[in-house]
Amino acid sequence: MSISNLISKLLGKNTPPMTPITLPGLGPAERLHLTFHCVVQAGEGRFSRMVFPGRAALGDEAKDWPVEPCPGSLNCKILTFPDNFNQLAGDGDRIEKLDHGIFVPEFSIPREAILNNRVGPHGPNDNPRMGIAQAWKCAVQNDDTGERFDAWHVRRIDGTYPVFHGTIELMADRKLRASHQLNDNTPLTITMYSKA
Repeated sequence: MSISNLISKLLGKNTPPMTPITLPGLGPAERLHLTFHCVVQAGEGRFSRMVFPGRAALGDEAKDWPVEPCPGSLNCKILTFPDNFNQLAGDGDRIEKLDHGIFVPEFSIPREAILNNRVGPHGPNDNPRMGIAQAWKCAVQNDDTGERFDAWHVRRIDGTYPVFHGTIELMADRKLRASHQLNDNTPLTITMYSKA
């Protein structure tokens, strides 16, 4: 049974069949995906102060993750959420819905493996998973130029600051803003993929 048929059965809804796609390094697969329309925005520099582990420290699930992730992230303000966002990501507030793990990340990074990660449970009533980072493979298109590139959306569970409720944070092995000549308000289409 295909993933789309399984989800349809579980949710009791008819969902359109998905198109087989190919992701670099992953081979052909039927993948659930979410497509967001965004613009580049200035960040607060929180990701630039953190040091994320490289591929070798994370095991086989992270085989396409950068050998050495570049500090910082490209902040992308979401203009429109996908029509299927609630169905695939579950209940919750905006991008924080991804914290549920229903739209399955490619892999997770333990909070203690991220140097200078200040997000974590501080009391008995806090989410014990708070501060764990989840990573999703993304295909990104610059809507002004048509250029396409790959990146990772990295989100720490319960790690959203109020101004970034509708923000996708992209990471790679290079500074995406400089490498792809991106400025504030550059329009991007970001397609985020769940784990196969």
